[in-house]
Amino acid sequence: MLEENSISYLLTFYLALPAFFGNMTPVLIAKLGWLEKINLPVDLGKTLFGKRIFGDHKTIRGFLVGSLAGLIIGLIQYLLNQQGWILVPQLTSLGQFLLFGSIGGFAALLGDTVESFFKRQIGIQSGRPLIPFDQIDYIIGFLLATNFLIGWEIQQAVFLIICGLLLNPITNILGYVLRIKKTY
Repeated sequence: MLEENSISYLLTFYLALPAFFGNMTPVLIAKLGWLEKINLPVDLGKTLFGKRIFGDHKTIRGFLVGSLAGLIIGLIQYLLNQQGWILVPQLTSLGQFLLFGSIGGFAALLGDTVESFFKRQIGIQSGRPLIPFDQIDYIIGFLLATNFLIGWEIQQAVFLIICGLLLNPITNILGYVLRIKKTY
């Protein structure tokens, strides 16, 4: 039988699914070559201090599909909640779940984009790592943006950051092996 702490951490991980899927979906959609007409960099190629603001890999398409992925996960979580399978005490209505999911997907990408800004400004090329920030930027964005709905406890935040540190390299290597990503 699972202890209460174990269940709490499983629920915390479950709640972070909009961030995980929101962060992964743009890479998959790019690999499939879908929605090319909106594959525009969010910085529109502009520079700041002679360096790209975010780079070519932070796109309007990415933000849209990442937010949509989060919204879909939020909808699935709502349906599971309605069936009594996985209860989320902080969220009760369809609107709350959809808001949580879409903000979660968007905020994960926003956290990644903020980190990309700093990478560009210190001269790190797009696709090159800035460890440990590449592994946790999306989790931090997600936690900050969804805190008003969930009220994250420090233990939950630390747990999700550790999950990001562990899962990000694994998913990057898997993406590289599957030829979804060019680097790991």
